[in-house]
Amino acid sequence: MGEVTLKPKFTFHVPVEMFNVSPDMFSAKTVKEIGELKAYEGNREKKLSDLFDIEGEPGGKPEEVTIIVKGDISKARRLGKGMTAGKIVVEGNAGHMVGYGMRGGIITIHGNAGLWVGCKMKDGVIEIFGNAEDNVGGSLRGEKPGKGMSGGVILIHGNAGAEVGRGMKGGSIIVDGDVGPLVGVDMVGGNIGVKGNCEGKAGARMKGGRIVICGSIPEILPSFYIEEVRESIKVKPEKFTGPFYVFIGDALADIKCNGRLLVSINNNPHLKPYEKFLE
Repeated sequence: MGEVTLKPKFTFHVPVEMFNVSPDMFSAKTVKEIGELKAYEGNREKKLSDLFDIEGEPGGKPEEVTIIVKGDISKARRLGKGMTAGKIVVEGNAGHMVGYGMRGGIITIHGNAGLWVGCKMKDGVIEIFGNAEDNVGGSLRGEKPGKGMSGGVILIHGNAGAEVGRGMKGGSIIVDGDVGPLVGVDMVGGNIGVKGNCEGKAGARMKGGRIVICGSIPEILPSFYIEEVRESIKVKPEKFTGPFYVFIGDALADIKCNGRLLVSINNNPHLKPYEKFLE
């Protein structure tokens, strides 16, 4: 097994592109060869060794490589892009697009992360012991529904921003804290579990998948219809205990209403009038 440590040489003040920092790119290379890999600081082409002190000894295969980034890299983007195996651990904050297009392996952030965590990921695990900004597991702007994450698991132990799971097709996102508006917008599959509160408009334009809100939500979109009450639901890898109102929709996106929105009964007494439609 190999381990490589990266430590920023200075505080980054402009965006830094780290698309070459992954176990796939580091495997079977010497520390000197890793230092020669391309990066960008703003619009200036750099080598990784210009930006980081690099130490350690990488493994021969991606699954044998662990990369440890020590320090704040909140200006860094696309860390772990397309990685298929191995581990990345960030001991600090990370920037936008962590795990972009990720296909395997594990990324752990001991801090906060920026926009589009796990954007378009296909497999693997991303775990954040802090907060994440908008579009966790989401698609890019202008893309059709279903172009977000298609597999894997994203675990956020803090809060997340708006549009969690935007356009997602598969996989699971679990947020221990609160989320912003439009969770699950344009989703066609997969699972989102929110243990805290949601700011509203959950499931807008969804055509499939499941969203579970354990906290409070201001209202349910009028294009959703109540279907039943459930006591619990499994959102891999966890089980959420209710009871929950189960709504189907979004009827404006797809008349088949294959999406499911589960909302805590106990934490949303203002939704009690919906119960008359279950009689």
